[in-house]
Amino acid sequence: MTKKQLLAITGIMFVSSAIVSAATVFGGVWYLQRATQSQPANEGLFSSFEMPTFFTEEEVSQGPSFHPLEKIVLSIKGNNQTHFVMLELAIETRYPERMTAIDNYMPVIQNALLKLFADMHYNDLQEEGAIDKLQSDVKNTLITAFNKTDLVRDIDDVLLTKYVVQ
Repeated sequence: MTKKQLLAITGIMFVSSAIVSAATVFGGVWYLQRATQSQPANEGLFSSFEMPTFFTEEEVSQGPSFHPLEKIVLSIKGNNQTHFVMLELAIETRYPERMTAIDNYMPVIQNALLKLFADMHYNDLQEEGAIDKLQSDVKNTLITAFNKTDLVRDIDDVLLTKYVVQ
């Protein structure tokens, strides 16, 4: 390719780029003038436009919030008798306004914990480090129970606030 041909191609690219840019600017101005003429004066051009929800940022509270759940009483097997476990749980979240719906899911929570404690023995709950293991098991159980709901993304942690074994 010669210098002359290269200069000609470069010139054509600049001219075509300028034409496309000018057409875009004039077309945009024309469209905006037509759009504002067809709408009432008190509405803006983009008043009917809504951003999709995945583009909006949700307000995150500064610190964690704790949503207490109802007390749960479960039975567990012992050596000679049946024992009872009373749990009070709290859900740690940064979206407390969305956590109020979790109260409607108490049957799901009770069912999941009933399944968790069905195979436990009284001696398992008396071992050293049992509370930490139990808290981890309860959290994993509830996260699994809420996997099919939107609430799972709002649960930061599950805390045992009261734990009594009789």
